[in-house]
Formats: sequence, C-alpha cells, structure tokens
Amino acid sequence: MNILLVSGPGISLKEPYNSGIEAFIVSLASQLVGEGHTVSIVAGEAASGAEFTLINPFPGSSTDKPNFFERFREKRQFRKLAVDSYDVIHYNMFYPHLLRAGLPFNKPSFLTLHSPADKNRIAVYKELSRRSDMTFVAISERVKREWDQALGINIPLIHNGIDMNLWPTSSSRGREYLLWSARINEEKNVAAAIRVAKHMQLPLKIAGRIADQHYFDKRVKPYLDNQIEYVGHVTQRELSSLAKKASAYLATATWQEPFGLAALEMLASGVPVVGFDTAVPPSWAHESVSTTASLRWQDLVELVEKSHTISPGTCAAFASNMNIQHMTSSYVKLYRAVLRQQETGEKAILVEDRGLPGAAHQPQPLT
Repeated sequence: MNILLVSGPGISLKEPYNSGIEAFIVSLASQLVGEGHTVSIVAGEAASGAEFTLINPFPGSSTDKPNFFERFREKRQFRKLAVDSYDVIHYNMFYPHLLRAGLPFNKPSFLTLHSPADKNRIAVYKELSRRSDMTFVAISERVKREWDQALGINIPLIHNGIDMNLWPTSSSRGREYLLWSARINEEKNVAAAIRVAKHMQLPLKIAGRIADQHYFDKRVKPYLDNQIEYVGHVTQRELSSLAKKASAYLATATWQEPFGLAALEMLASGVPVVGFDTAVPPSWAHESVSTTASLRWQDLVELVEKSHTISPGTCAAFASNMNIQHMTSSYVKLYRAVLRQQETGEKAILVEDRGLPGAAHQPQPLT
C-alpha cells in the first residue's frame, strides 16, 4: 500500500521528540516501510536517513498557534497536495483547518485519537463524522470509552505499540535511582516524584522537555542537587541508557493519561512502573505496574518499596504484548477492511487480530 501519514505544520520528527505522538508516527512509518509499504509523512522536518518520504507543504510554518491568515494559507497549501497515488490518508494531529481541507481528497481517511475527549475536539470530530467517512481509532480502552460516548459510534481500538528492539532489557540492574520522564508541566506532576525521592532519600533522574518554564522554575529547579538531577530533553537511546540502572519508573500524571507510552518503554526496558491510576491505562493490571487511586505522593512510597521484588524479565514480558508489530498489523488490517468496504459498498466490516488485546472494529452506530 501507499500510505500518507499526516502530522502537521512545523512538526519535527527528529529526536528528541516533543511528545509521544511524534514517536508513534515515526515508529509506525518505519514498521510499515519494513513490511513493504510505501510511506510519506506530512511534517515540518525529519531525521536524515529516514526510511519514509518527508513532505512539507508548509514552508515557514511553525507549531505555534497560527492566526487566521496563517491557517488560511496552510489550508490552501494542504489542498494542493497530490494525493491520487495514495491508498489511504492517516491523520495524527489536531489541526481542524487541515482536517477540513482534506475532506475533498476523496480517499479512505483515518484519524488516531491520541487525546481525551475535550470540548474543542468533540465539536470538530462530530463535524468530521457528519461530513465524511473518516475512521476514528482509539489507542486505549480509556480513550475509546470517552470517544464512543462523545461521538456516538463504536470506535476501533488499536493499542499503541513500541519497537522492543529500541528498549533492550537489562538482565541485572544496579538499581541506582528512580526515573521520571515526560513533558515537564503541572499535569505531568514531576513534583510528586521529587517528594517521593526526597522522602525515601533515593536519587532521582528527571528527563523531559520543559513545557512550562514557570512550573519548572518553581516546582523543580529549587530542588535540584546531587540527589535530584535534571538530565534534560533526551533521545530514545539516551532514555534507554538511563533505564538500565533505574530501580523504578514514577508515573505521576494527574490527568487521565491517554496511553502512557513512556511507561510502556520503561517496562520493556525491565523497569517496574509505580504511579497513580490516572497515569497508566486501567487495563494494565499486572504485577509490574503498581498504582494507587490516590493522588497523594505519600501513597507511592510503599509501592516503590514493593517494586524492588519485580524482575526485569517480568516487566519486559508484559510490555511485549504491546509491540510495534501487533500495532502495525492491526492498522494494516483496518486500512484494507475500509478499502474493501468502499469497493464493495458494504456497511460494516469486522477486523480482528486475535493476538492483540482489543480487536479493531469498523465504526457502527451505538444502540
């Protein structure tokens, strides 16, 4: 198949990634190419040597919020894309003006729902659902439940997956420190991880992009010392290296995390996850994932202590159920099912992957 993945104006697909969505797009594209498909990605930039083709129809655009005239220009540029050669178009972004601009393409279109169902997204996606045959895809049961209710359809579920080769498991770990990795802002709540480390007198390494400088200056910077270290915005290789000596990964987000890609990467590396229920999908019921319904950092202390008994192999075995091969296979099956549906005029087609939790289904009205 010839597949067009759409990210957005000014989006960088170079490491270190600004969010898990960029990591998702690059991983999916690389696996699709490895399986013999042809992939192009609409984005601002990509790493040299990327196996996919980068298409940037938005010269001069950035990821900052565009004004009316910039959105009009980007919409016109996007409409000029030559899409005849593509079998499917797969969106991974929230740029309403571009989603609307793509409606006349008359191609099977897919939109992966990477975010919770907030007011703005609901309004736009309801409009898309009315005006097109867009196929929405949820990345977790939590996301699916929210969007099923918001849009009134039964949305396909395809769990995110990671390339296990990028996250090798260390058979013997020095267990030198706690590890935290995410965007640094209030909702990701690194402050809770700092409190846990201080209380337990354990070293903590903090990795991630500073998304909120005021939060960093007030809640992180004053506590940095020989025990609490900010290592910066790191690449996947650098994070994997940090994981080799981590005793536990602290998942402290206080918002309903759509999936928890960083937590999955740590599990693949053999690092047990300790955190709040909000920070990982509820379906991750496994001994390598210890969470609490409380949002009090004090309630993480006992879980950290218990996590030391979990072996790296146990963590990696659980993570292997959500690998890039399963995810990509499910997307390809969904692409083909929708293509067949359009060719035959059938109203609904079931797409099953017996080996992956959460079979993917073509959207149908809820009853």
